[in-house]
Amino acid sequence: MQQENIEHLAVIRLSALGDVCHAMAVVQSIIKQNPSIQVTWVTSPLEANLVRLLSGVRVVVYDKNSGFSGLWALRKLLSGQTFDVLLHLQWSFRASVVSRMIKAKRRIGFALSHSREKQHWFVNEYAPEPKGEHVLDSFLSIASVLGVTEPTLPCELILPEPDLGLPNHYVVINPSASKEDRNWTIEGYQAVIERLLMKGICPVITGGPSVGEANFAEKIISSHADRVINLVGKTQINVMLAVLKGASLVVSPDTGPAHMATLVGTPVLGLYAHSNPCRTGPYRDLDKVQSVYEELVVKEYQKPVAELPWSTRVHDPKAMQHIRVEQVLAVLDTLV
Repeated sequence: MQQENIEHLAVIRLSALGDVCHAMAVVQSIIKQNPSIQVTWVTSPLEANLVRLLSGVRVVVYDKNSGFSGLWALRKLLSGQTFDVLLHLQWSFRASVVSRMIKAKRRIGFALSHSREKQHWFVNEYAPEPKGEHVLDSFLSIASVLGVTEPTLPCELILPEPDLGLPNHYVVINPSASKEDRNWTIEGYQAVIERLLMKGICPVITGGPSVGEANFAEKIISSHADRVINLVGKTQINVMLAVLKGASLVVSPDTGPAHMATLVGTPVLGLYAHSNPCRTGPYRDLDKVQSVYEELVVKEYQKPVAELPWSTRVHDPKAMQHIRVEQVLAVLDTLV
């Protein structure tokens, strides 16, 4: 791959938090290998709070709700610059349209086998085939045009030192996923809390500011509210990362904070049913994942995972209920 004369790099990854975490680990590797490179990253408002924690990256915010006016504003903002390379790290058609607001000599997208929503229409070079199944591996395949073959994990981020009264030894439980049917059961999380308390370890509950997440957390901690630290809706992204970094372990379904924990080097006990953990699991802790995805895929599609497309999902709304409490507790006992 050509690597000469790459001084100005543009990155497109608008969302979501977990995938932005994967991209950050790759972009930091690019910066480490090319200290003089100037990186401009176009991302969404929420995810921008995460990307800004990377040193050496200019963050440009694009809000999908801004419509055509937002696209023209982005085009005007970046009109005076032509980038040497644009890394197109998102499959969505919207992200592809956004990429056309940016002038770039080389526009690198996924290999054709991984191209979705016509991304290949918007690039002029394809990455080689990824060396692994994970989403992060597909990002690495694109970054290989710059000679980068390994992510930087944990990432070096600019984080605060939160004064939240946390003990020296605690485990984070982040119970809510982006969609309610991807949450594990109340009884399962309560069993995890009781096991941690039995071991003398403080459980810390984290989550976003939505009413649904707050209510779900309240139900989980109802029996031990005085012995559990509830931070749901109380931390901005940078503080959340600092809390995750200080934890001994994070217990979470497939959602942003699980990958944020990987970004700061904290082990993750992942709970998976709807998506393939080999593709979307916590990158450094796939051996710790408790997954029922494989068995549910066979039940739904009458085929094994190996015979199905890369991004196949399980649609059973009760899929997470198949994860057995005793399995999770057995793994928990080995990790704390």
